[in-house]
Amino acid sequence: MPELPEVESLRRYLVRQGLPGSVFERVAVESKPSPETGTGAISGVDQLPGRRVERLERRGKQIAVVLDEGVLGLHMGMTGRIEVLAESEPTPRFTRVEFFLRNDTNGTKNFRMVLADPRRWGAIRTFTDLREAFAGLGPDALDPGFTAEHFAESVSRRKTQIKPLLLDQSLIAGVGNIYADEALHRVGISPARRANRISGKNLHSLYLAIRESLEHALEFILSHPDDRGRPFIVDAHDDRMRLRRKSGAFCPRCEIPLRTKSFGGRTAYYCSNCQH
Repeated sequence: MPELPEVESLRRYLVRQGLPGSVFERVAVESKPSPETGTGAISGVDQLPGRRVERLERRGKQIAVVLDEGVLGLHMGMTGRIEVLAESEPTPRFTRVEFFLRNDTNGTKNFRMVLADPRRWGAIRTFTDLREAFAGLGPDALDPGFTAEHFAESVSRRKTQIKPLLLDQSLIAGVGNIYADEALHRVGISPARRANRISGKNLHSLYLAIRESLEHALEFILSHPDDRGRPFIVDAHDDRMRLRRKSGAFCPRCEIPLRTKSFGGRTAYYCSNCQH
């Protein structure tokens, strides 16, 4: 699933492609019905023709396209991919919705923004404002206002295991499976450790590791676009990750086999020797 670095790189890609200043001309939605809310939702897009894009905001894994009236929320889910295409280019397989736009800022440019989503878990919905679009989300993990002190206050009194806490988007928005495992390994904390049993010093180290992991990934993604300028999604098995989340992988520090454990249906990869 795309996490904060991938979604931020997508936001910047959409800005470069000329989405701000564009006007929605029409919308084409697949014929297969979609839910109105929750996972896989596509709703409210019939209101978009005539609306002008003012700017793009992001919190955690969600993008908000701020319009002259209302907000269009984009969430890619597990397998969703959003890209910008010329009108003449073929429609990608598994496309669920196509937005046809026009930008007259520097000469007229007509283009499409499409969501292709094989597993249909991505969601596109309209909202009244940013507050509604980001309702239920905690502070963004890379927001300058999200400090080490704020992080410690959010988790230090909780008796929950630290791994599922890091994945709780209402506490910290943007951290997912890959970067949670990466950060925990960097500081030697077991994913099963209770948050209230982690020292203040180690919580501070974990906060720094989370930010460093996300910033490093974002920097790499931004500097390695594909031949169309599109961002890629970091794979959990990627060699660029310090912790390779795959069967048979070894700890990069002590070189013993990594272990796995499920937390709320999400698999954690960790080293039983280095993480306590």
